[in-house]
Amino acid sequence: MEALKHWFVTNGIDYILYIILIIITLKTVRLMIENAVKTKLNDIQNRYRLRKIRNRNVQEKHYKNPIFKHIYFLLKTTSKEDKEQDILAFMIVTVSAFLFIFTFSFLSFRDMVFSMVIATLVGLIPYMILQIRLRNLRHIVSNDFLTIVQTLAQNYNSSQYDMYHALVETSKDIKNKSLRQIINRLISDLQVSRNEEEIRLSIELFVYTAGSSWAKRLGNIILKAYLNDERVINTLLNLIRQIEETEEMLEEEKSNAMDSVWNGYLTLPIFIASLFLGYYTSGAQDWFELQFGFVWTRMLFVLCMILVAFSIIISMILKKPKNDI
Repeated sequence: MEALKHWFVTNGIDYILYIILIIITLKTVRLMIENAVKTKLNDIQNRYRLRKIRNRNVQEKHYKNPIFKHIYFLLKTTSKEDKEQDILAFMIVTVSAFLFIFTFSFLSFRDMVFSMVIATLVGLIPYMILQIRLRNLRHIVSNDFLTIVQTLAQNYNSSQYDMYHALVETSKDIKNKSLRQIINRLISDLQVSRNEEEIRLSIELFVYTAGSSWAKRLGNIILKAYLNDERVINTLLNLIRQIEETEEMLEEEKSNAMDSVWNGYLTLPIFIASLFLGYYTSGAQDWFELQFGFVWTRMLFVLCMILVAFSIIISMILKKPKNDI
């Protein structure tokens, strides 16, 4: 205890004074540079926002082509993050997969046409995977689409026919995270849109995400209310009534489509069973020789594998149909 008192008298007071001096200095510096730092940060944010808008305008000029526009919508809809390099990365992955499989297949089988077919099928796999994600999103939207339109109509009426405010209030009532993200993206795009073309592009992206004729009609309603300031409450109510009338019929069609889905999944066990059957009937040594010792049997094996993969992918796409007429 005596040692502590001695240290406090000899050194402690100096340390406390140093700490007080540092705190006063930091407070003073903060008061001096706070406004300048905030101004600089705001300037950086404004530059970033302007650069993003310019990049967006440049992208829109390039996406007049229907194919690139389709890929742009597909990537923007299925990607969790909005990156400017998404299309370039997607094209690099697709082309790389095509070239690798084409080179490997041609060196193995020495057949140009077969190698081209196999490489094309493999190159389409990234696109098919994105289609699965898109179908999952459309399935989520279609299941709750009637609820969305009903909630939107209520909020539109209570907000004195302000469509933007109605969309904001509707997004707050949506519990599904993916669905709320779709609505919030539409709200954000409408907020930063500067002209009619950008507004139409934002709504077109929403319609593409939902992928149904109901969504197209809702998109036209939102466009009229937001762009032309028209009162569309009666049109919304008519849309709600028509969706309710057709839901029961659509449920019956969905149940009938499940047979095709299970048929697609059956190709995998059938393919595996055929390999085991060939192995059992011919013997291990003869089976390997017959299956992989000849060019045509190897080509058939590779082709069957890729077709089975496509069959499963297509079944996954058809498994969750959208609620549409």
